[in-house]
Amino acid sequence: MLEREGLVPAGWRTVPINPEACGEESRRTRPRIEQIFVNAPTGMAAADFERRLYIARRRAEKRVQAADPVFYVPSLSARVIGYKGLVMPANLPVFYADLNDPRLETSIGLFHQRFSTNTLPQWWLSQPFRYLAHNGEINTIPLTST
Repeated sequence: MLEREGLVPAGWRTVPINPEACGEESRRTRPRIEQIFVNAPTGMAAADFERRLYIARRRAEKRVQAADPVFYVPSLSARVIGYKGLVMPANLPVFYADLNDPRLETSIGLFHQRFSTNTLPQWWLSQPFRYLAHNGEINTIPLTST
């Protein structure tokens, strides 16, 4: 799908993880976690690159999910890296070695912790938000002037 969008797959890697950061059920059902690197053609505008990455990701997900409904691509972006995990928040940097790498810099980090009320926790239900979202109630405190 990347090549269909005029993009060049540059390589793959298995994401370094520490399964010991997970509970028993999480370790037992842990999916394969890989990362792809993609090159844009010389001169392609950043916005066009992002659009083509999005289209390629959606097409790939739809094709693979027809046979494997729990297949999921947390992120395919030149600007946002998404990590998906069935781990406690304190264990994220233990599970994903990348989060401890000083070469990985970010202006903002965001995680969502889901407390399941009507389903058992499962890897495919964990929700990496590709940008920023919320699927429940957000409480606000009104500001008043004095």
